[in-house]
Amino acid sequence: MRKAAGLIGSAAIAGLVAGVLLDIVAFLVARYGPQADSWSFRGNGALAIPFGLGPALLAGFWAGLVLRYRGFARWAVLGLAAALVGAAFLLISVLVLVLFNSAAMGVSSAMTFFILGWMVAAPVLAAVTPARENYRSPHPAGLLPVHVGAGAILTVVFFVAFFVAGLVLAPGS
Repeated sequence: MRKAAGLIGSAAIAGLVAGVLLDIVAFLVARYGPQADSWSFRGNGALAIPFGLGPALLAGFWAGLVLRYRGFARWAVLGLAAALVGAAFLLISVLVLVLFNSAAMGVSSAMTFFILGWMVAAPVLAAVTPARENYRSPHPAGLLPVHVGAGAILTVVFFVAFFVAGLVLAPGS
């Protein structure tokens, strides 16, 4: 029971920190972000950050939880790698705009589907990744609801923290 409470508490703290940091990044991009002839990340253009980086973070969090439940020793590193893959999609989207300006607006917008798709694909890949031979999960099936609950709490706290932080430090203000 103590491990379950620790996992749920850690998930809530991670969601809180990630939500606040995401708002701070969006605020900074809205104020000082890049811009060119027909596009800008300043002002409302900074919405690309939470809509791109938010799903990347959630992909990493959920993939990490799935791998933790399955007993992978490096679940945190693999979860971080999943988040970085999602962030790479966002970076590609931004680089396409920076390099090709408004001519690449369609490609940059299409990258949103890769980002959102990765948010779903990363935990699924974590669930089907083969484990080594003679592998037995250290967590009984009864702890599955705890891991799913931790993921749900993390997700809700993440969104609430981002929203509340936005009331205090609104991107674009």
